Order: sequence, then C-alpha cells, then structure tokens
Amino acid sequence: MHTVHWPSLPWSEQRSPSGKFHSYSRNLSLALGGIQNVGTWGGGHPFDVQERRVPPGAAVCPFHAHLAQWELFLVRAGEGVVRVGGEKVPVRVGDVWIHPPGEAHQLINSGSSDLHVLIVADHPPLDAFHYPDSNKWGLRPPGGFFHLTPADYFDGEDPRESPGSPAALVIPPPETAFSTRFRSVDSIPWDTWESPRKKFRGTSRELSIALGAARNTPTGLGGHPFDLEWGRLAPGECGCPFHSHSAQWECYLFLEGQGRVRTESGLLDVKAGDLVLHPPGEAHQFTAAADRELVYLLIADNPPIDTWHYPDSNKWGFRAPRKIFRLTEADYWDGEE
Repeated sequence: MHTVHWPSLPWSEQRSPSGKFHSYSRNLSLALGGIQNVGTWGGGHPFDVQERRVPPGAAVCPFHAHLAQWELFLVRAGEGVVRVGGEKVPVRVGDVWIHPPGEAHQLINSGSSDLHVLIVADHPPLDAFHYPDSNKWGLRPPGGFFHLTPADYFDGEDPRESPGSPAALVIPPPETAFSTRFRSVDSIPWDTWESPRKKFRGTSRELSIALGAARNTPTGLGGHPFDLEWGRLAPGECGCPFHSHSAQWECYLFLEGQGRVRTESGLLDVKAGDLVLHPPGEAHQFTAAADRELVYLLIADNPPIDTWHYPDSNKWGFRAPRKIFRLTEADYWDGEE
C-alpha cells in the first residue's frame, strides 16, 4: 500500500515568461511512487493524478489537443472557463468533464480567487500534442516541441519518386460533443448498494458513467482509460469485502471524515486529505469511523481482463463474464484425455 497526505505536499510552480500561463501543482501520483509520463508499460502507474492551483486571469496551459491521452478535470474551488473547440464554457465548484484524444482544450481562471482543480490523465506509451493557436506540435517520446513540415511518404526514401502534395496535419476530433462529457457532480444521482445482511453498504455517484463511459470497459470498446466514483459511507459502514485485483489499480482520495483501511500488512487510520493507492495483488478494504461519515473519490483503471480474490471467504471472481466461485483443485491433464 502506498499512502500520502496530499495537503502536506509542496506546490511546484509552472509559469510562462509573461505569466499568461501560470499554475501551481501537486503531483499526487509522483508522491505515491509513480514515474513522470510513464505507465505500467514502463514501471509507472496506469493514471496520473495531480492537483492544480491557478491564479486569477491565468490559464493552466496553451490551447492543445492530444493524439492519445485522455484528461479529466474536477473543480474543487473557484471558477473558470473551459475553452473547447470554438466554445467557452463556464465552470464552477463540483463540475467534472473529460477530454478524449483529439479535443483541443484550455482551462482559464475567470474568477477573483485561485481556481483549484483535480486532473486525472492516462499514460499512453506514445502521444503527440497539437497547439492550434501557434500551429506547434509536441511528441512524447522523444519529448520536445516542433513546427512540422509535411512530407510525402517516400520523400527522402527513393530519390526517383516524385513527392506529391501531402495532406495537412491534423488530429481527428472526437465523435461526441463536449456537452455530453460535462456534468455537475450534484446533478448525478446517488446509487445505494448493500449486501443481503447489510454488513457491506455504501452510496456512490458514478462520475465516469455519467460522462458517457461504458461500465468496466476499456477505451477501445467504448469505455474510458480510468473510472471515477464519488462515494460515501455512513458511520460504521464497510464499503466492500476484503479483496484484491489481479490487474486493476485503485486509488482512494479521502475527502471528508475518518475511517480505516485494512490490508494484509495491517490497519491504517485515514482522514480527509489522505491518499491511498492499491496496486494489483494487494488485498484491501475500508470502513468509516463509528462516529463519522467517510467521503472519498475512487480512481481505478479499466484493464481488459481482471479477476478478484476474497481471502476471508476464499472466493474468486471474474469481471467478464461476471461470476463468483470457489476453486476445486484439478490436475493439468484432468478432462483432457
């Protein structure tokens, strides 16, 4: 288990020469052991979580679109404007939205106080970014920014080949309108679940589903690269059985109240501001304090295949098809001949 109290993390300033683009960031994922711009394919985490504080009048970054990366924003304090395509959309506390690849966007603080946002992004192995205002490009890897000169496919490869007229360089825009991927958290209904004997119970708002994601589905099949859930447990409630995932990562940001996280290494008391990351293979469970409600934000990735293990009951589960079962040991050749 990796844990940190994120309000205690130092702010890192990012500022352009004139101050047009100016913000302070706390990279929560790096504090939890992640690697900058590196996913699980390189030893990092499947998603990046950071808190940004933007002074009045400043923008987080230039107007840009990604070829592969997804970015989600959740406003925690202040107000601003999202520039997206040809629109300018006002945003305030509790608004949440997601930009898929191809959607040029920019967040600007239009208020009189600092704008605080939580930003979640995935880690594609390759990415390119386009800046329409300056017609610049960036590539990761290798890293760096460029003005590109279009070239024919065979240009420089076969001197006898006559180059044609290359098409203009563009990143294809998303198929859905931004309005379908923008919601106020307060407008998303609460969903309550409970076990038959009510030992496990909780209430949640499924943010990613409200933003158009297919449940437990990777991006190529209609989902998002990560899944967000805003949840709360009443005093003494336990959110789930003790379990581990074979492939999925789960990150809990505790927003209000107090509780306790159980892992195989012991019990950890948590409070507002604590951040806990459970990688695959780590059994975990969380419970609200006896006299306090516990409010949290869960961020999980969406692996194409996942299984779960429940050590207390020695059960296993498959995500697809969704089945819970116990194993009966068998020989490798059993039923084969």
